[in-house]
Amino acid sequence: MGTFVVPDQQGVSGVVARRTLASLCAGLLASVTLLVTVLPAAAQDATWVFNPTVGGPVPGTPDYNGAANWTPATVPTGTATFGSTNSPRLSFSATNTSVGGWTFNAGASAYTFGLVGQTLTFNGAGIAIDGGSATFNINANGVITSTLQFLNASSAGNATIINNNSPGAALTTNTVAFFNTSSGGNATINNDRNLAFHDNSTGGNAKIVNTAVADFFNASTAGNAVITENGFLAFHDTSTAGNASITNNGGTGVSFQDASTAGNATIINNFGLAFANSSTAGAATITTNSGGTTFIQDSASGGTARFILNGTGILNISGLTTGGTAAGSIEGGGNIRLGANTLTVGGNDLSTTFSGVISGTGGLTKVGDGTLALLNITNSYTGATAVNGGTLEVDGSIARSSSVTVNSGGTLSGTGVVDPASTTIAPGGTLAPGNAASPTGTLNVTGDLAFQSGAFYLVQVTPSAAASTNVLGTATPGGATVKAAFANGSYISRQYTILSAGSVSGTFGALTNTNLPANFTDSLSYDAAHVYLNLTLNFTPPPSGPNFGSGLNLNQQNVANTLVNYFNTTGGIPMVYGTLTPAGLTQASGELATGSQQTTFDAMNLFMGLLTDPFMSRNCDAGSARDAPGYAEERDASGCAATRKTGAYAMFTKAPPVPFVPRWSVWAAGYGGSRSTSGNAVVGSNDTTSSVYGTAVGADYLFSPNTIAGFALAGGGTNFSVAGSGSGRSDLFQAGAYLRHTEGAAYISAALAYGWQDITTNRTVTVAGLDQLRAEFNANTYSGRLEGGYRFVAPWTGGIGITPYAAGQFTTFDLPAYAEQVISGLPTFALGYASKSVTDTRSELGLRTDKSFLVQDGILTLRTRLAWAHDYNPDRAIAATFQALPGTSFVVNGAAQASDSALTTASLEMKWRSGWSASATFEGEFSDVTSSYAGKGVVRYQW
Repeated sequence: MGTFVVPDQQGVSGVVARRTLASLCAGLLASVTLLVTVLPAAAQDATWVFNPTVGGPVPGTPDYNGAANWTPATVPTGTATFGSTNSPRLSFSATNTSVGGWTFNAGASAYTFGLVGQTLTFNGAGIAIDGGSATFNINANGVITSTLQFLNASSAGNATIINNNSPGAALTTNTVAFFNTSSGGNATINNDRNLAFHDNSTGGNAKIVNTAVADFFNASTAGNAVITENGFLAFHDTSTAGNASITNNGGTGVSFQDASTAGNATIINNFGLAFANSSTAGAATITTNSGGTTFIQDSASGGTARFILNGTGILNISGLTTGGTAAGSIEGGGNIRLGANTLTVGGNDLSTTFSGVISGTGGLTKVGDGTLALLNITNSYTGATAVNGGTLEVDGSIARSSSVTVNSGGTLSGTGVVDPASTTIAPGGTLAPGNAASPTGTLNVTGDLAFQSGAFYLVQVTPSAAASTNVLGTATPGGATVKAAFANGSYISRQYTILSAGSVSGTFGALTNTNLPANFTDSLSYDAAHVYLNLTLNFTPPPSGPNFGSGLNLNQQNVANTLVNYFNTTGGIPMVYGTLTPAGLTQASGELATGSQQTTFDAMNLFMGLLTDPFMSRNCDAGSARDAPGYAEERDASGCAATRKTGAYAMFTKAPPVPFVPRWSVWAAGYGGSRSTSGNAVVGSNDTTSSVYGTAVGADYLFSPNTIAGFALAGGGTNFSVAGSGSGRSDLFQAGAYLRHTEGAAYISAALAYGWQDITTNRTVTVAGLDQLRAEFNANTYSGRLEGGYRFVAPWTGGIGITPYAAGQFTTFDLPAYAEQVISGLPTFALGYASKSVTDTRSELGLRTDKSFLVQDGILTLRTRLAWAHDYNPDRAIAATFQALPGTSFVVNGAAQASDSALTTASLEMKWRSGWSASATFEGEFSDVTSSYAGKGVVRYQW
C-alpha cells in the first residue's frame, strides 16, 4: 500500500512508487506547499537507470541527485521517468531539488523517496502516474510542492496522503486532479486545497477528507468513494455522486448544480445540502439530521431518493419554481416545508413512517406502491391531498388540507383525522380504515365522505371487531363495493358496524369477501346513521358441493341447528364451532353415548332368556312338568323319547297322575353374544358393534307338579363401539327371579330382572387437535318377560314336539345425567348428557320344537326355535349439550334396530339319571340392519 505520511519522529523517509504487471491501477499521494521557487526555463528530461551506481546520504540507497543514476547522465529538471529498477529506494543529497514532473511508467518498481529536511519542488506537470502508484513520506522539514495529476486510465491505487503536522514538516499542493478515466483507486486523500475530478474520472473506492474545495465536473463520478465533507463539495455539469458515501459536516456544504445527480449515493447531511438548477437527488438515500437542511430549488427534483429527517432536520422545497417536485419517500421526523409547492411522494415504492410536520400552502400527493404513514397531529399544510397510488395512512391529522381525493389505485387508511370539507373516493380508489397495528381501528372524517361508483371500501374484520369510519357529516356510499377481509381468529360475531355518520345517504353496491370462514355468509344492512356487516351461520352445504353430497344428515342438522341458534341468540360463536364441516358435526354429536343402550338391552335379553329357557323347566319337552325325569326315572323315558303311545299322543290321551315330590335344583351358566348394527345415512348414525359376556348361578324349587320358581345372580361385562366416535365398556351385575307353570300341554313362564352397570365411554374428537373425552357413570336396568305356549306331538310330526308360543318383553334402561371429562386436549367438544329412561318393548311369535332320545344313563334332547320379533321402540337416541356453550342442546341418534327381526335357536341337552344335566344353546337374531349371535351353556344338578 502506498502511504503519504508526516510522522512525529525523525528518521529516514522515502517515497515509494509501485507498479504491478497485473494491473494498471495507480495510486498517488501528493500535495504541494505554498512554497514558490523560481526555476530556470531550460529543462532536461531523464530516466532512472536499472542499476544505479551513485550512493545517497542514506546508507544502502542510491542518490536521486547523482547524475550517473540517470539516462542521460544528468539530474532531470524537466520530466523524470521511472520504470523498472534494482534500486527503487532513493534518497536526496541536495538541499533543494527542482523538477518539472515525475512520470511512472507501466511496470515501474516500488520506489521509495526519502526527504529529511530537503525541499522537492515540482514546477511543471507535477506527478503523473500513468498506471503506477506512489507513496510520499516527509520527515522533519521535508517539502513537496506542485500539482498531482492522474491521466488516462491511471489510478491512485492504495496511496494514502496524511498530514500529521510533524514539527518542521510541510506537505503542500495546489491541485490534485483526475482526468480522462483515471480513478482514485483505494487511496486515502486529505484535501485542504483543491481536489477536482474531470472528464469521466471516478473517485473509485477512495477515502476523501475535504476541508477545502472538491469539485466533480463533466461526467465524472464519486464512484464508491467515502467522502467526509468539511469544506465545500460541488457536483457540476452531468456529474454524479455515484454510489459514494458522503458525510456533510459543515464548511460551505454540498451542492448539486446544473444537471448533476446524487445517483445512488448515501448522504448524511449535518449542515447544508442543496439541489439547484435542474439537478436531481436521483435514487440516493439522504439523511438530514438536526441542524441540517436539504434544499430542493429552482427546477431541481428529489427524484426517487429516500429522504430521512431526524430530530429538527429540514427538507425545504419552497424555493422551487416548477410548482412541485417528487421524492422517492419521506420518513423519520423533522420538518418538511412546502412553500406553495406540491410534494409527490412514493416513487421508490418503499413503505415509510413520517412523524414530523408538513407545513406550507402547498399540497401532498401519494404515488407508488408503498405506504406512507403520517403520525403527526399538527400537520399544517393547507393544499390539496391526493392519493394516486399506494397507501396514505393517516394516523395523525391532515385536518387543514383543503381536500382529500383518493384516485384509482390509491388507498386512504389510518386511525387519525381527515378534516377537509369533503373527502372523495373516486372510481378505483379505496378507503380502508385502520392500520397494521390496529386493523379494526376507526378513521375519523370530520367533513363529508363521498364514495363514487366504482370505488372500494375495504374493512378488516377480526373475531371481535371490524374496521370502521366515523363521519361527522354525511356519508354517501354511492354504490361502491365493500370488501370485507376476515382475519383468522378464535371467535366471530354476528354483526359489525363498519360505518357511522351524521347521516347515511344511499347504499353500497356489491359486497365481496376474503377469508370468510366456512359456513358463514355476509350481507349489509343500514339504518339512518350506520352501515352494518352481518354474518349468517348456515352449516348446510349446497347439494352440488364436491365434499358434502346433498346436505346434512339428521344428526349433523341437529348439531347445526343448536349452534346456529346459539350464534343468533348470543351474537357470536367460537370459530371452532362455526366452521365445523359435516364430518366435524358428526364427531361433535357424541353418538357414542347411544351405544350403551342396545348393549344393555342385549345383556338383559340374554339374562332373561337364560331364566325362561325350556331347560329350566326340568322337563324335556317344554310342555309338561308331569313328564319330567324327576318323576319318570323308573320308566323307560318314553315320555321324553316319545316311543310309546302315551308319549306320542300325550295331547290326545290322559296319562295317569304321578305322585308329587318337591325337588331342589341348582345351576350355573355362562353366556355371551355380539351384535352388529348398521348405521343410517339419512339419520347420520354410524355402524355400531357390541358384545356381552357373563356368568350366572341360580337355584329353583318345584313347588308343585306344575309349578317351578327360582332366582339367579349374574356378573359380567359389556363392550360397545361406534364407528368413528369411540368405544365404551361396563361392569355388569344382574339379579332375577322366574316362574314357570304348566297346565296340561300348555305352559306360561315369567321372569323379572334387575341390572346394574358401571359404564365408561371414551371418545376422540380431532376437529381442533386431539381431544380425549371420557365419561363414567352408573345406570340401572329393569326387565320383565311373559311367555306362553302349547306343546303337541301329532302323528305326522314323527315324534317331534311342536310348541307354538307368544311372548312379551320390556326392558327399561334408567340413564342418569352425566358429563364427559377431558383426559387430554381441550374441553371444547365435551358433552353433557341429560338423564333418560329408555323402555324397549318387544313381542315374539314363534315355534319351539323338541325331540328326545333315550341314551345310556340318560336322555338326549334337541331343541330349536324360530320366531318373529317385533320391536316397538327400535330407536336409540339421547339428548346432549356442549358444556362450553350453555343452552346448546340437541338430540343425537344412534344406530336404530329393525322393527322386525327373525329369531333362531338351536340347543342340545343331556340329562343323566344321577340328577346332573347340561345344555348348550346357540341363538341368532337377524334383520336388514342387524346380525346378532349369542350362546350359553348351563349345568344343573337336581335332587
